[in-house]
Amino acid sequence: MTNLPIAAQLYTVRDQMAQDFTGTLRAVAGMGYDGVEFAGLYDQPASEVRALLDELGLRVSSSHVALNLLENALDETLETYKTIGCSIIVVPWVAPERRDFAALAETLAPIADRVHAAGMRMAYHNHDFELAGEPGATGLDALKNSTTAEQLLFELDCGWVYKAGKSVQAQVDALAGRLPLLHVKDVDAQGNWIEAGSGEVGYAPIVAAAPAAGVEWLITELDVCPRPPLESLKISLDWLRQQA
Repeated sequence: MTNLPIAAQLYTVRDQMAQDFTGTLRAVAGMGYDGVEFAGLYDQPASEVRALLDELGLRVSSSHVALNLLENALDETLETYKTIGCSIIVVPWVAPERRDFAALAETLAPIADRVHAAGMRMAYHNHDFELAGEPGATGLDALKNSTTAEQLLFELDCGWVYKAGKSVQAQVDALAGRLPLLHVKDVDAQGNWIEAGSGEVGYAPIVAAAPAAGVEWLITELDVCPRPPLESLKISLDWLRQQA
């Protein structure tokens, strides 16, 4: 079994979180997850979220926070996420008009400096569009090369790397030392999202090599689930637990 802790990205169960925040977190904890990655707090007070996490024995691997919040309400946002025990703030997505990645790096660098000054870290989560272009000249390359390792880390979404037609292991290797978070979600032969270990990505060697790249958390996620989302989270967790 892997020695890395495993978190659930709660975007997978976003509908369930909106309907029953407490019950959904209890269900995730009951599966045996070590932690969770938030994608919003659903208007729950941060202090109450922290108390619930402590009760359930769940750590916070990281949290996805929209870029506009980081630009316009950074201090309040950091205080909220520090309260719940989050130490890594992740930019989850950028709109098409923000995809000049050299310019984006200039925007992110001073924000990242303030995040770092607050005792936290900042990371960027990819989709497929950051990987368009030739090796060494992609958006992801621009973000990496235009920021320091102290400023910007990365959360590599392996499923999106695969969908972009790139080598997942090559991307892991390229980001080694700046890669605390790995999104583990699989893709079937038709290009649909499927639970970890059930598809075409070939995760076993990737997971085995993750610690050497500095990965601190494996995080399961599905944008769209082929079965009830909580069931999908359990299937992904069970498969990861079996890996060396």
